[in-house]
Amino acid sequence: MPLWLIYHPTNTFTTPTEKSALATSITTVYTAVNLPAFYVNVLFIPLSPHSIYIGGTPRPSAPSTTNSEPGPDSSKPFIRITVQNIARKIPNDAIRDRFLGSVDAALKPFIEDKGYDWEYSLEETNRDLWKVQGLVPPMPGSEAEGEWVRGNRAVPFEREKGGLPAVL
Repeated sequence: MPLWLIYHPTNTFTTPTEKSALATSITTVYTAVNLPAFYVNVLFIPLSPHSIYIGGTPRPSAPSTTNSEPGPDSSKPFIRITVQNIARKIPNDAIRDRFLGSVDAALKPFIEDKGYDWEYSLEETNRDLWKVQGLVPPMPGSEAEGEWVRGNRAVPFEREKGGLPAVL
């Protein structure tokens, strides 16, 4: 399951419409490769102006020649995103580059095009330590995962239909 934590100043992502559009754009990155939409979790975490510091300077803050030269403009909002991917691992450099390009495209209208400064990082966590509704998720491409995609929810399945080994 992808978990997106979007840390942002309180003056960004202020409407449900804007948050929904960004969450939908992020979800599309994953549904385009046939993950169930319900796997994608996006949490918006607003932070007060004096809770985000970059290089010791609050962001955003009033412009100051001592704080913003030659570095970034301290008056710009700074968005920090952390992503945990659990459902899939990136198997090679070509897929990594394609995935990161999709992430950049999904974020562009909501962050880059607005002139915000931003950064994101991705970590891949151990799939063996993940459950959904108390169920071990089916393996990628399995018949059971197809059912989860079509139904957009977790449903019980036979282990072999989920590509899981038989329980001993």
